[in-house]
Amino acid sequence: MHDPLLHTGIAICDSNEIALTGLSSALAAHGLPVRETARDGERAAALAARSAGVVVLVDVGLRPAPDAAESVIRSVTAAGGIPVAMGVGGELDTMFRALRWGAAGYLTKDLPIDAWVQAVRAAVRGEAPLSRAMISALVTEFRRQDSRLPMAELLPSARRLTQREWEVLALIADGKTNRSVAGDLSISVQTVRTHVSNILAKLEAPNRSAAAARYQQLQAVRS
Repeated sequence: MHDPLLHTGIAICDSNEIALTGLSSALAAHGLPVRETARDGERAAALAARSAGVVVLVDVGLRPAPDAAESVIRSVTAAGGIPVAMGVGGELDTMFRALRWGAAGYLTKDLPIDAWVQAVRAAVRGEAPLSRAMISALVTEFRRQDSRLPMAELLPSARRLTQREWEVLALIADGKTNRSVAGDLSISVQTVRTHVSNILAKLEAPNRSAAAARYQQLQAVRS
């Protein structure tokens, strides 16, 4: 039977050499060889740039820069990879922060290797690799925020997409060019360019690919 992970591949970014070596060996022993590793932010950034289709496990304590993990996770997402955050502890603030950066899930290093194997496979299937406790915490947080949603929707926000921008973003996520978008929406190409520029700024996305990835995340929240 075809194993999608053999095509997808796995990479690990962790400044702790023992943790990195141990996880690599454990995954390999379970038939999931690690293609590439990085022990600092600079090497991890280079790895992220070529991570299309790769599951990248990123330690939230990646050194040396305080924002190294965030930068790598965002870069992996922009490149079309699948970033999964990991850390020593399971503090909810840390998990929520990693998910906001774009991580597909969050794993703690005290989990048994079977849980890691299942989580990596879940990420490839497009699922969110999270423990039951973290899923419960996410549901609780969602309910708490959802109770404030009606009032929040009445407040103006410079980052909120307009209906037209959302339509343009949906077409971009579908892989359409500016000219195709203009034809579909009966607007000029220059107008599309303006919308795209506004969308990238509001989503803090460096390019169209990153915006398309953010669209998929926003779709999941809306549905």
